Order: sequence, then structure tokens, then C-alpha cells
Amino acid sequence: MKKLIRFLFLLPGLFVSCETDFNVIANYKEVAIVYGLLNQNDSIHYLRISKAFLGDGNALTYAQVADSSSFGSDITVVLNETPTSGPEKEIVFDTVTLFNKETGVFYSPGQLFYFSKAKLSESSSYKLKITNKKTGYEVSSQTNLIHNFSISKPLSGSTVISFKRSSTSKNKFTWQNAINGRRYQFKVYFNYKELDIKDDTTYKRVLWLFPEHIAESIDGDYKIDETYVNEDFFKICTKTYYTDKAKEDSIVARFASTIELEVAVIGDEFNTYLEANGPSTGVLIEKPVYSNITNGLGLFSSVYEIRRAPLELGPETVLDLHAIDSLKFAKPTK
Repeated sequence: MKKLIRFLFLLPGLFVSCETDFNVIANYKEVAIVYGLLNQNDSIHYLRISKAFLGDGNALTYAQVADSSSFGSDITVVLNETPTSGPEKEIVFDTVTLFNKETGVFYSPGQLFYFSKAKLSESSSYKLKITNKKTGYEVSSQTNLIHNFSISKPLSGSTVISFKRSSTSKNKFTWQNAINGRRYQFKVYFNYKELDIKDDTTYKRVLWLFPEHIAESIDGDYKIDETYVNEDFFKICTKTYYTDKAKEDSIVARFASTIELEVAVIGDEFNTYLEANGPSTGVLIEKPVYSNITNGLGLFSSVYEIRRAPLELGPETVLDLHAIDSLKFAKPTK
């Protein structure tokens, strides 16, 4: 959830440019800028809703004033849930001020968000409607949620995973793609602990990050493979070594622990947004702005992630780690 809030803080900057060298003032037009990513696993759902602004003088000065970009309580924010069967439900969002925004172009540390604690269902579709109570201005958008899916390799029920170094054959992590899921990121976390010369123990982890996959369809009807060789794991483990010699010299031993598997996935609209805002590979320097907000700008989409219960690292792999003297991993006890 912290990553999502940070993302919602950062996104508005992609739709804002400030020009102070010449007069561009025109008749005011109300434009809402909306960002929201729904995840049915979240206990709280946040929306970042602000308004475009322009005025005489330095636009950077206006950005530091909350009233320049905040609708405050002037708007109603409603999420209409349409299930596959049964009556529709109306979810009304309330306001909350979060105080963890870093300093920057826009006012900080407190910024206004709209939130709900409603329980969402993957089988429902959701339509967002925002209305300015004073002016009657309305914006809308809609999205489907990403359905639950599973990692099929390692096999369900597995409790141990090994990366025996002497084996050079190719291996695979495999998962079933999700309904409504378009772009996937597979992650492996290696958990371990360090013992230093002061007899203090610190729990650590390193990330093994795989390339992103963009699914051919969002129907959930095929599997996605991530290929690796066991040596890749040991290359990642070199990240446990400190480049600061004094710090590394203070480590007495490291102790291998568990492996965690995670797949993060984003919805179709979010994927289109990222592609539209990615670096240009052609002759065009500027790209068209992507938005799926009707009568406004921004993004309304869905995200999801699954995790496998931690897997024990096989003793032969721990022994292989122990054999790399520079990494200081202890010999397995069993």
C-alpha cells in the first residue's frame, strides 16, 4: 500500500507543465486530474483527485498553495459496483489528508486524498463518477478488477526450493495469467540474516528481479514461463556482499533462510498508460497524452499481486553458498 500511495503522489507530475515566460492565460476551464488503482486485496482504496490550474505570475508559486489544485470537499466521489448478478451498489468516498508527501513542486507534506474501506469483488465492474457540487462538472471512468491467479511451478504444496550450482540445465517458474491482467513482473526474494562482530543479528533480503511480461490476452487462458539457470541465483547473492570494506569486515557470518516468490500484475489501462509515457523509440519526440478519464485527465485502472508461502532453501544450495568464501555463508546444519 505504501508503494501505491507513493505512486499516486508522483503521477500528477506527468500531466502538468508550467510556463512562466509568456502569457498563456485564457478563460478558465474546469479540468479534473484523477488517479486511482483498485486492488480487491487492499483494505483501503485511495483516489488522488486534483484540478488543473493557471494564473498570472509564476505557476510554481501557485503549485505550493493547496487551494490551487485541490477540490477539497466540493466534489462527491462515487464508485458504482456492478456485479455479474444481483443489485448494483454505490460506494461513496470520503476525504483524508496524508502527511507523507516529499517536498517538490506541489504543496507538502499534507495532501488530500479520497478513500473508501469498501470490500471489492473481482467479479464486479466499477464505474467512477466525480461531481462538483457547486458547478455541476462531472468526470467518469471505469475499470474491471484483476482476478486471482496462481503460481504453478514450483508445484503447489512444495516447501523446499533448490538452485544446485552444478546443474546447468534451464529451469522455469510458471504461473497462470490472470483475467484482466496485462503486464506481469516476477520477483524472487532471498531472505538471510547477518551476524556482526558486536554479536548483533540483522535480517536482510536481496531481490532477484525478472523482466516484465506483457500478456497476449487478458482472458486468463494460458500460462507464462520465466526461464532461469541456477547460476543466476548465485549471481544475485553477490548483492549480499558490502562494497564498503570496513562494513564487510565487520560481518562474522551470514545464514541462509527462505525464498519468497511474488507476481505483480497491472490492468490493461495501466499498461497502455505506461506504454504511452515510456521513452520514444521513433522519430517523434512528443507522444500523445493517454487518459481514460472522460471529461478529465488521468488514469483509473487495477493492480494485483500474489505471493507463495516462503520456501526453505535446499541444504545443497546452502552448501554451495558456503563454498563461496567471500560471501561468508555458514555451513548448513542439516
